[in-house]
Amino acid sequence: MKPSTYLYITSAILCLLYLIGFFKHGKAYKIFTIYLIGVLSIDYVSSNLYSWFRIYNVFMHHFYELFQFVILSYFFSLLLKTRAQLFTVYILLIVLPIFLLSRYLINPNLFFEYNLFETYLTTMPLIIYSSMHLYNNLGEKSEFYYGNVGLLFYLFTSTFIFLLYRLVVIFDIEDTINDLMVNINITLQYIKFAFFFYQWKLIYFNKYERN
Repeated sequence: MKPSTYLYITSAILCLLYLIGFFKHGKAYKIFTIYLIGVLSIDYVSSNLYSWFRIYNVFMHHFYELFQFVILSYFFSLLLKTRAQLFTVYILLIVLPIFLLSRYLINPNLFFEYNLFETYLTTMPLIIYSSMHLYNNLGEKSEFYYGNVGLLFYLFTSTFIFLLYRLVVIFDIEDTINDLMVNINITLQYIKFAFFFYQWKLIYFNKYERN
């Protein structure tokens, strides 16, 4: 099997594990579970989009970024504490999707173009929210600590990968390094999943250590 197939299987197992206690745990747990299922679904459709409809997966990438921004913004709104932090989350949660969707309504061709600026707009706020959550709970046990660390790790490193990819395209060395970058991204996702698995383990088997 291809490395990506193993990644889908791992992601599916993770989704099933989190679904086990979907109705027994709080809102943050439910939103995180929906995020995992949504990412798996979008990644699966994206990987098969060209074989199904001859559409390149950059089309689905826009939906992935918007979904990730909206669902994780809501997730962090349940974890952050101060009024200023929550105000920032809610304002961007309204303004940014409206801005992005209006661009696609004005120019639908943007759906078929990769936009690095859009990636930064949807990812950087999440990195900031994740960092805020870590800062708010310095020296304390916090809800979804390891899940948050996994998110922060992957959001930061994947953003760097996308930036590197744009440089690869500009310098016309895409063919020689593309496979390497794909493998690096798959490895980063496995590391992210390791944090998520450990978070699940703490929730279910370490009731007094949920950080």
